[in-house]
Amino acid sequence: MPEASILDKIIRQTMESIENAKEQIFAIAEDARAECGRVQKDLIEVREKACAVIAQVDVLTLKERQARLRLVEVSRELERYKEEDIRLAYEQARDIQVNLAVLREREGQLRVKRDELERRLRHLEGMVQRAEQLMNQVGVVLEFIGGNLKDLHVKVEEAQLRQQAAVRIIMAQDRERLRLAREIHDGPAQGMNSLVLQVELCERLLQVDPERVRRELQDLKGMLRDSLRELRKILYDLRPHGLDDQGLMEAIRRYTADFSERTGLAIETRFFGKARRLERAYELAVFRMIQEALQNVWKHAKAKTVHVVFEIAPQALSAIVRDDGVGFDAEAMLSGLGDRYGLWGIRERIELLDGEWEILSRPGQGTQIKFRIPLQPENDGG
Repeated sequence: MPEASILDKIIRQTMESIENAKEQIFAIAEDARAECGRVQKDLIEVREKACAVIAQVDVLTLKERQARLRLVEVSRELERYKEEDIRLAYEQARDIQVNLAVLREREGQLRVKRDELERRLRHLEGMVQRAEQLMNQVGVVLEFIGGNLKDLHVKVEEAQLRQQAAVRIIMAQDRERLRLAREIHDGPAQGMNSLVLQVELCERLLQVDPERVRRELQDLKGMLRDSLRELRKILYDLRPHGLDDQGLMEAIRRYTADFSERTGLAIETRFFGKARRLERAYELAVFRMIQEALQNVWKHAKAKTVHVVFEIAPQALSAIVRDDGVGFDAEAMLSGLGDRYGLWGIRERIELLDGEWEILSRPGQGTQIKFRIPLQPENDGG
């Protein structure tokens, strides 16, 4: 595929760049080693010179001390020495002091140069060590990339699928939040607003027409009951009662009975297999799929009767939701012509659980949604 060839090209270019970088690091290390050799040679030479100068300084220091003692002796007994001897003693002492100062200056310069060369040598040795470590690390990276190149396409595809799944989850959550926001806005929120207005009216009428206030309060009580009913429905949709305590089959049974009572749809529910607990994620996902399927029937199908068939087998969970409504063009829907019938939430959950599904529908012939979710031993909570 084109994406694979582009990926191969990128990988080859990346490996070539890493190989070139490894060669450049090796060249830098070799240059640093050569420079280390030159610096070591210069350092040995400077140390030898410094030792020689230090020895000369020691000798001259002794001579300078002797010359000072001689001057002290001459200065105390001037009458015993000739003028030429006195002059000679002063000149010798001065020459020794000058030579000693020169040697000490030279010694200081050599010490500074020696310290500088030692620091540079340590820096170069560290550079060589770091370059060797970096070459080893680059070698490991090249070996890793080369060794895992065969599986790279599979890993990339898996990463893309995970990313797509994450995007679908986010979109499904967004749609669910939007649906809840609309339900709250159109239901309880509107009712609460009317309640506030009615309470304000009662306040104004309290002293004027108590009898009307009583009637208004009766209406207010009815509106409160309606708002509470709407809130309970929304809360039930958010977290189905009985799912945690009694399991998936009982939760579906209670939901279909309540849905039938609220909507007037005749819902026949049949269960097969042994009721057992599954992992929370499986139970919640399957419940939501049944819930969304029934919501779609109510909103779009104009059906009178719905059949829900549910089975838990040892290796898989299966369900069918079939209605006698107006139906639709399933092929067009599956070809990506939009989310008109709100079935993408079901499809996303099935794909996330590695399941499979099927939609059979034609205009005027009703709709059947069938799905199957595989169950592994570790997914069996029972």
